Amino acid sequence: MGWPKTSTDKLLKTLVVYSVLTIPFVQWPGSVIGAGIPNFIKGVVFYYFTIAFVRTEADLKRFLGVFIGCQLLRILEPLYLHVTEGYWGSIASMANWEYLYRLSGAPNDVVNPNGLAFIVCSVLPFLYLMAGLSRKGRLGAILLTPLCIYTLTLTGSRSGIIGTGVIFLGILAKSQRKVTWLVGGAVIVLLGFPMLPPDMQDRYLSTIGLGAKNAETAEGRITGVMDNFTLALRRPLFGHGLGTSREVNANFGGVDQPAHNLYAEVAQELGIVGLVIVLLLLKSIYQGFAECKRTYQSSNASVFMRKMVDCMQVTLLMNFIFSFASYGLNSHEWYLLGGLSVVMQQLALDYFKKLRSREDLSHG
Repeated sequence: MGWPKTSTDKLLKTLVVYSVLTIPFVQWPGSVIGAGIPNFIKGVVFYYFTIAFVRTEADLKRFLGVFIGCQLLRILEPLYLHVTEGYWGSIASMANWEYLYRLSGAPNDVVNPNGLAFIVCSVLPFLYLMAGLSRKGRLGAILLTPLCIYTLTLTGSRSGIIGTGVIFLGILAKSQRKVTWLVGGAVIVLLGFPMLPPDMQDRYLSTIGLGAKNAETAEGRITGVMDNFTLALRRPLFGHGLGTSREVNANFGGVDQPAHNLYAEVAQELGIVGLVIVLLLLKSIYQGFAECKRTYQSSNASVFMRKMVDCMQVTLLMNFIFSFASYGLNSHEWYLLGGLSVVMQQLALDYFKKLRSREDLSHG
């Protein structure tokens, strides 16, 4: 049985077609063809692979097992190297020509400290999901969550800390044990923060305007995003071309890096039209999970599927907030979420049909 033609599917196809058709009208068509389109395909393929291979609840469980396992390896390997060999992998500049060591992905990984922090944030909601399914899952979550959070603190990623806070608030909103979560969160912060090195404390305090050494870099993130949107206005309609954000900033902004904001990145590369398409795509993903929530909330669905919907909504919220401090048009995250939203909509539809069939039989 084929998958339904959801709005997510239609909008993603529209985005792909738009990115190709606008090549003649962008600033650097050669860069789009040589790098932009190939990297974009590497991200989009997660959507199509997900809806192609995840067809049942059992498939979904196996998929999540592999996904969480691989992501945990990417978290625990640099942590192990840090503890045993003093590995950091990256540094960040501070005031007075001082530098802060930051934990990045393992030597053979491709992620920087912010990327490693995002991986941690992408795993934490699933550990919450595991904890609600079985005793083994709860034990695994209890053992792994502190290691993941410790890894995140070593990255020095302010956006990672904000993402963790969003996850905590999302879980708090969905939990029936709000007091326990509040007390636990307060204890972790009060006991854990003083244990961080002074420079790392300063970096995290700079998120709320209290850090001294890292205040300039925190302010630079905000002004940098504003500059990115200003550069997007050079070609407001169709943009400079898919995958060219770094070229835009290097050539016209004097900063050799892509926009650290998904929406500024899209505006630079695809223009206002492309930004509207992307925003509608994100909205459709949100609506897909919301529909699943209504279906499973009003029925006797499996505990796994009910918890899975909660997990996806928390993950979606975290991704939305994190995207204000990270690029990601060519990354896999949103396309994976889009694929999972379509898969779960279909599973919800199948479940609803079975439920109606049972009701018809009972009334027959």
